[in-house]
Amino acid sequence: MTGGPGWSGPQPPGGPNPADGQQQPPSPPSWGQPQPPSGWNQQPPPSGGWNQPPGWNPPPSGWQPPPPGWGQPQAGGPSQWGPLPQAEKPGIIPLRPLAVGEILDGVFSALRRSPGATIGLTLGATTVAQIITIILTAIGQRGSSGVAVLCGVVNVIINFVVAIALTGALSIAVSELTLGSKVKIGEVLQRVRPRLAGLAGLSIVVTLLTLLGLIGLLIGAVFVGVALVLSTPAFVLEGGTINTAMRRSWTLVRGAWWRTFGILLLTGIIVTVVVSVLTVVIGVAFAAGGDSMTDPVTGDLTGTGLVFTAIVDIIISIAIMPIMAGVVVLLYIDRRIRLEGLDMTLAQAARDRRAATNQGYR
Repeated sequence: MTGGPGWSGPQPPGGPNPADGQQQPPSPPSWGQPQPPSGWNQQPPPSGGWNQPPGWNPPPSGWQPPPPGWGQPQAGGPSQWGPLPQAEKPGIIPLRPLAVGEILDGVFSALRRSPGATIGLTLGATTVAQIITIILTAIGQRGSSGVAVLCGVVNVIINFVVAIALTGALSIAVSELTLGSKVKIGEVLQRVRPRLAGLAGLSIVVTLLTLLGLIGLLIGAVFVGVALVLSTPAFVLEGGTINTAMRRSWTLVRGAWWRTFGILLLTGIIVTVVVSVLTVVIGVAFAAGGDSMTDPVTGDLTGTGLVFTAIVDIIISIAIMPIMAGVVVLLYIDRRIRLEGLDMTLAQAARDRRAATNQGYR
């Protein structure tokens, strides 16, 4: 199970089943292999020339081909001139190629519309991780150097796994919000659980490749990191293997590397500003705590200092993780809209859901 029942592969449209003649419920959209919408790349018959097939009739006089829609493949996205066209907006984004501001607005809309599945999930996961960190740090401070190193390694592994699971879970939550649907924390965890082992492997591979690029050249590390940034939503929403998810990210980013890099850089700047403000406030609070935060003899953190540090880490994680994960998911959706016409599939899925629940767009 990836993005929910039926989201991992092409699904037949709702309608009579020729096998049994019964009406089938509408199917969720498929995040799997690209599915060209109806009319994909259809070209008008040639108006003249050699080798015309028998029985071919030319179009009537004055016939003009219809203009291309957003569901057709776009080499570089929509035109840079003029206003963006109207599009359905069942959830946090309009279903068409997205501008940079719409991606950022979609992320903050996701935080507002479903704080439980975004901020709440981040809060819960990081709180558990920080409780474990407090325990391991306290043990390491009171043990030998070997015990301290072991506790440090275990702490890094635990936080790494929590970050991986959280990124995958947020991918599911944001993808559902694009259709105007809210998903509960329990459902998100249920969907992401079967992909946790693969997510860990994917993250390790991407990290190692990025480090290899860093060893070769800093520019290489940046290039590889951006090219593979969409691997996580591709892996969680489409299913498949780690290798498949990496190839999908490479394919989707190709031709838009600089745009992807620019949006990630802009998001990083925004997050850095937020974290900097929080750091100043937290630093003042830490200074006000004085000797209650650290042991004046050993310099180790006291119990109060450990709790305070954990709270700081939780606050910073809440400020960073949902925003960065949301931007990556919306970048993934935007690239698939531009290259594969995913907007038509999502719009139909949103209409089917609205019809099934007899609700309008919110």
